[in-house]
Amino acid sequence: MTQFIELLESGRREHSEFDASTVSQALVDLRTRCGREGELRAEGVWRLDRGEALQLDREGDRRPCGGWRALCSLAVGTGLLRAEEDAFVPGPREMGSVGGDDECRRQLVESFTRWLIPPATAAGMFLAMGIHPLWGLRLARRLHSDAPMLEGSIEDWRDEELLPEADLAELRKGVFASLSIIFSGLRRLRTDERYGQPGLIGFIGEALAFGREQIESSGQGLDVLIDDIGEPKKAISRSREFAAREIFDAVLVPAGVMRRYDDDTFAIDSTLLQNVQVGHLGKDAQRTWFQCFLVDHPCEQVA
Repeated sequence: MTQFIELLESGRREHSEFDASTVSQALVDLRTRCGREGELRAEGVWRLDRGEALQLDREGDRRPCGGWRALCSLAVGTGLLRAEEDAFVPGPREMGSVGGDDECRRQLVESFTRWLIPPATAAGMFLAMGIHPLWGLRLARRLHSDAPMLEGSIEDWRDEELLPEADLAELRKGVFASLSIIFSGLRRLRTDERYGQPGLIGFIGEALAFGREQIESSGQGLDVLIDDIGEPKKAISRSREFAAREIFDAVLVPAGVMRRYDDDTFAIDSTLLQNVQVGHLGKDAQRTWFQCFLVDHPCEQVA
């Protein structure tokens, strides 16, 4: 928790604006173009083609924070778009069903905190926690199969002996414990202050380490973690920094709740984050994980 204290102490009073209407208007432009064209080309799964992003730049009035590619991936978690192998296509939801400006932003954040979308950002978090890629893939696929806006089940694991449900439950608990800590901490920051990005990166790293410890202490059969004995501390630190920056650049900034500045500071719209759900956990359950983190004590709570 030392990094969280340093993060709080780095704050200085500065006014920052969060233009929620820019995010919602960009979503309208994205969904409209996708509906008109039938699809938006992708460079591989979940990544918008650069040419499509340039075309959206030319057609729209304003470019969204974080760019079209990041926003496009997040939008899949809202049901506005659907990711296919080489394209994004219209999803099952229309723009009018998503809600107002702030509701749009909340749902974009929850694309990651509930459904681990985009998967590349989730993979960075799994790597930083030392989760075996096969288990990370299984958790992501399970969540995607549960997501009401993703059409059709893609959960097709058959070997219960190799990938037992009990281990998956402990993995889910550790992952959402980490996310609960991160977002509970962000809620405690002031919207009228700027904070140091290094402090936030360190705090996220500590939160990911805590989630790993929850998995390690579960006592389940098959380990879901890669043994990090002998792993250089510098390499672990780099992977956690990468995961933190992915959460910034692929989730918080394109969702319009974080602004990053050239002097290595950031501002966060903590008001918007108050009602963000993590997995199936509401605000009170997330707070419980955060309190366990502050006293460095394991929790029995199931995530």
